[in-house]
Amino acid sequence: MLGGCYPSLLTSRPKAEIIVTDESGEPLVGATVTLGIMEWHGIVGRNRLEKFQTDREGRVEFGTQHDWAMQIMLPDGDVRYSWSVCSSKPGFEAIPMVLMNFDEPIKVVMYPSAVPSECRWEEHEATPRVKEREARWIEVEGEWPAHRGFPTIMDEKIRDAMESSARQQGVKLRSWSEYRFQYQLRGTDNRDLRWFVHAICRAPAEFDLSKSFFSEPDDRACFFDTTYTNQTYTDQPKSAFSPLQIVPG
Repeated sequence: MLGGCYPSLLTSRPKAEIIVTDESGEPLVGATVTLGIMEWHGIVGRNRLEKFQTDREGRVEFGTQHDWAMQIMLPDGDVRYSWSVCSSKPGFEAIPMVLMNFDEPIKVVMYPSAVPSECRWEEHEATPRVKEREARWIEVEGEWPAHRGFPTIMDEKIRDAMESSARQQGVKLRSWSEYRFQYQLRGTDNRDLRWFVHAICRAPAEFDLSKSFFSEPDDRACFFDTTYTNQTYTDQPKSAFSPLQIVPG
């Protein structure tokens, strides 16, 4: 070690297999899968993007890449990488992801969109943004303001959790593209905080969804509730959604 520095070989791109389908499970050919590679120097990062096209099986595969970096033994002198993925295709809503497990196939399910939808990265932000998906999440006024990044985390996890819960309960949900989500941070202190989520498939245009929760009589799973609890401390249960509860109105 010389002068408080040492070289290290880092994984700059992980090996990955990504499979993109529509809601019926049919492979989507020609979808664009964009890998965001965030190179961090201390707390400052810069993104670069790599784009891939799905094949006839809706599949994208890429291999591992490594780069040498000089680690400086000073506060914020470390170099590291993080990754994000966003899938897009004309006629479908783009799907951003930041919580991938690259050790197993990553499955992406896309659903139709009547408006153009695209992935957007800011140069120094690690998370891709899709404005149509962000618009689905409406914070309802409460005692605690929610952290800006949590709707993105919940959006990535909620579909699989709710579809699994619905199958267990024998409930048939609507097409996922129909739902929007009102949410509110609740609790008494930092160890007790949880996000109450209310899914809706419709609401009157004049109803202010940021002021109160909306539901009305319905018998086709238009409205359901769940709660997302985030693991803040190591002695708490892992982050998870509670089973869905259908709201009859």
